[in-house]
Amino acid sequence: MKLEDVEQRLSGLPYMKLKQAQRLRKILLKYKPKQLLELGFFHGVSSMYTCAILREMGGNRHLTTVDKEVARGFSPNIFDLSKDLGFDDILEVHFEPRTYLWRLKQFIEEGRRFDFCYLDGGHNWGDTGFAFFLLEKLLKPGGLILFDDFNWTAEGKDWAADWPTDEQQQSPVERTWELLVGQHPGFQQVWVKGNWALARKKRKLPIVPISF
Repeated sequence: MKLEDVEQRLSGLPYMKLKQAQRLRKILLKYKPKQLLELGFFHGVSSMYTCAILREMGGNRHLTTVDKEVARGFSPNIFDLSKDLGFDDILEVHFEPRTYLWRLKQFIEEGRRFDFCYLDGGHNWGDTGFAFFLLEKLLKPGGLILFDDFNWTAEGKDWAADWPTDEQQQSPVERTWELLVGQHPGFQQVWVKGNWALARKKRKLPIVPISF
């Protein structure tokens, strides 16, 4: 199924657009991940595009996706879309009452490992920053994190009205990128393009000499 066919079946649902899906396709075709993780799916639009790309790529590929319990009540929800498009066999869906961070904790306990993560949820410093450190545990060497909403801020959002002004005005993704990803010896900042940023877990950690 082509991405254009998926777009027609999604009926203009938020949030990922066809052009973004085409960019995602180029990334996935280049790096060829098999076990993918998505944090934040809303209706499941980005999940459907991702599954279509994985189906095109062939092989034993699988998407695990996580969002809040509220997403179960959307019409249509991710299950409706997946059933319509025929992706149930390559899609694993998890709902969490509060945050995807608890599910990541469980994945670590279970020994799960992923080649790729599309991080599009949380939208605050705590969830985004801590997710990065949890993903460091979950990603295989050479694994990738694609950060969405690089320039997004909470400024003007009613639900963030009681946040400190500087917290509203600063992007949690950009701050995570600069302060955590950029200073982590085990990660490489591959690129920033528009509202996306791609980081890669290094295959070998650098040896840091110790002086006594």
